[in-house]
Amino acid sequence: MARGTKWRSVSARIRRAPEWAMVLGVAVGAALIGLAATFRGPFFFYVGDAPESFVPLWSHFGRQLLAGQWPLMEASGWMGGNYAGEAAYAQFNPILLADYVLVSLFDDLAWASAFVMIEMLALLAVGSYLLAREYGARREYAAAASALAIPFSGFTLFYEAAGWPAGLAAFVGVTWFWWGLKRQMRGRQNLFVTVVIGMLAITTGNPYATLGVLIVLLGVFVEELVHRRVASALRLVVTGALVGGSVLLVFLPLLGVQSVTNRQELAAIVNDTFMVPDLGDLAASSNPTYLPSITNWGGQLVEALPSVYLAWFALPLLPWIRWKAAARRLRGAVSLAVIGGLYALATLGPSNLWLFRWPLRLIEYTYLAALVLLAVALSCGIARTRRRMRFGASAAIIAVGVYLGLAVRPESSEKQMVGALVTAVLIGALLAVARKASASAVAATMAAGTLVVVVMQVAFFPSLADPTARPAHDIPAMRANTADYSGTVLQIASQGSFVPRQNPDPESLILWGNLPAAVGFESITRYSGISFRDFSNALCMDYKGQTCPEVMDRLLEPVDGTDRTLLLDALRISTIVVEKDNFAPVIRSGPPEGWSVVGEDEVREIWRRDAPLPFPGRVSAVTDGLTVTGSAATETSERVDLQAPSGGTVTFARLAWPGYTARVDGSPVDVERTDEGLVQIEVPAGAQRLELTYATPGVLVGGAATVAALLAAAVLGLVWRRRRGGNTPAAEDTSRAAAVPVAEGELVPTR
Repeated sequence: MARGTKWRSVSARIRRAPEWAMVLGVAVGAALIGLAATFRGPFFFYVGDAPESFVPLWSHFGRQLLAGQWPLMEASGWMGGNYAGEAAYAQFNPILLADYVLVSLFDDLAWASAFVMIEMLALLAVGSYLLAREYGARREYAAAASALAIPFSGFTLFYEAAGWPAGLAAFVGVTWFWWGLKRQMRGRQNLFVTVVIGMLAITTGNPYATLGVLIVLLGVFVEELVHRRVASALRLVVTGALVGGSVLLVFLPLLGVQSVTNRQELAAIVNDTFMVPDLGDLAASSNPTYLPSITNWGGQLVEALPSVYLAWFALPLLPWIRWKAAARRLRGAVSLAVIGGLYALATLGPSNLWLFRWPLRLIEYTYLAALVLLAVALSCGIARTRRRMRFGASAAIIAVGVYLGLAVRPESSEKQMVGALVTAVLIGALLAVARKASASAVAATMAAGTLVVVVMQVAFFPSLADPTARPAHDIPAMRANTADYSGTVLQIASQGSFVPRQNPDPESLILWGNLPAAVGFESITRYSGISFRDFSNALCMDYKGQTCPEVMDRLLEPVDGTDRTLLLDALRISTIVVEKDNFAPVIRSGPPEGWSVVGEDEVREIWRRDAPLPFPGRVSAVTDGLTVTGSAATETSERVDLQAPSGGTVTFARLAWPGYTARVDGSPVDVERTDEGLVQIEVPAGAQRLELTYATPGVLVGGAATVAALLAAAVLGLVWRRRRGGNTPAAEDTSRAAAVPVAEGELVPTR
């Protein structure tokens, strides 16, 4: 059988295959390419916020869910323990909660992270495929030009999947909501399903999901009005309002605690050039080794990762598109232009636009629209005329990308040349296949090229090339290295200049951020995206839990209202871990009175309290005349039995998050806050029982709004379906109806 005939047979089988089979194939293909990114180990998907914030908490949440608990706030998490207030941990998203349970079954957090990230990339690929199909793209190009390309664009792969899972989850949710809304507008999907998808997007907790839902609603709304489908546009408004019910559930807890956090900056429009791409970066977006010149962390002006990369074939294929046919096919796709245009403007906008910062975060949404457009355009066929001129244009585009890469970073000439050679060979192979074979062969070549480029990029830009700099990941090793810890732990360490030593598992000697939660011990120094202002100031501690050299002096200062109880005792700290490299003066001064050195290695020294703490539960101090006889404490409540002949003050080792209420012998009393942010209660003379309870602000209101919106969506969906006589589709979208019919495998020449 001739090669062209073979590929035409493949195309025919693809055309006859059920859509679910294509969806499954896209998911598997994306998962395999994502798995290829781990060829140097799973740490590619375990950098930045992943090990410091998210993945350890996923493991912790999963164990709690398996135990029948659903944590919204934990006092033992200190300023990192208000999970609902953080919003980013998706405590109301059932899909991510299921992932947390799966993560808790892993002993290796790096592989657990890789599993979830690859799963999200596969979901993104499927959502992108369905979206491209909704705009009229052929199956082959919807899969290869859109679905298998967008998950492996630079920012999505090297930032979101590598270390910002909340952003990736938001991107996945918005992509699926865009598809669902378009499908609903065509009468192919019930309103209730669209509302559920929208709520799943918003409950990822990332504000960019809410922004994306709004932009998608606006774009599709404009399209409906342009085509004079007023009734459909009104239904869309109702859909958006119902989806918005979940916004209250996600963000009211954040607003409820905002008054005590460090996240109180006002909305502004400014440009400090931080993570701001420009048109030159977009012009080089098909160069897989291009590093943009954007301001980054530490004042870095040259990016270390290919964050603006789009797809190796996207720009070089532009000269081969049948633009007139593509314009006819896309004539009604107003929403694609509006959504892509708004995101493009924001991507090239200032660093801070209202509440949203770092416009590089929006580039993947711009690229999604661009790749959907490209998939639809390629569905009109690849031009075969004027081949010499088109080859020249493609070569020029590749050359411009290489020049821009060399101009930004001349010392990277070898990588730029290799990247250019790989891109040129792939484009040549793609065009050769397009000349003689069907669309299926072209799509297969595109997918194979994407795999090649991902492997090359990971080889050139490894996430953690130095094994001694890898974050802690092995839970059994971390447990072994923290066996000497007891009670509440304070770690005095600084990550910026920390130098791991040559140890079989050096990274698990000092645990950063939320890693202690995965191990199972209480740590003062937890990661927090919102922080607790008074507490972090009192301990000179940043959002990662890094401390300043003066922290011991501050711990030895008394807390007001406690009869001079030291902060060290008011926090109920039982173990102190001191990093040697950056805190040598603290090591030389030795542990405070009543403490002893119980462990030491090349990295740290471990101090432990000699005598047990004097109070039960989380009570940490009382004034003279008060006696605590018992305490029953949970993460969100505490019942204290006491004797108070003359009244006094009770201090708790709990941060005074808004949401705490207190009763003394059944009567409400005020919940006070110390200068360090601790809960403090004044009890009257004769008091016998103090009850302290925490309820997350806004959860009841947000939950009621979400349930009401779901019920309303179910009723309206049922009513509208009956009025339409079932699921009979409405008139096709102009974007689909205007499609230019192209025979399978046909490469239609342009004039």
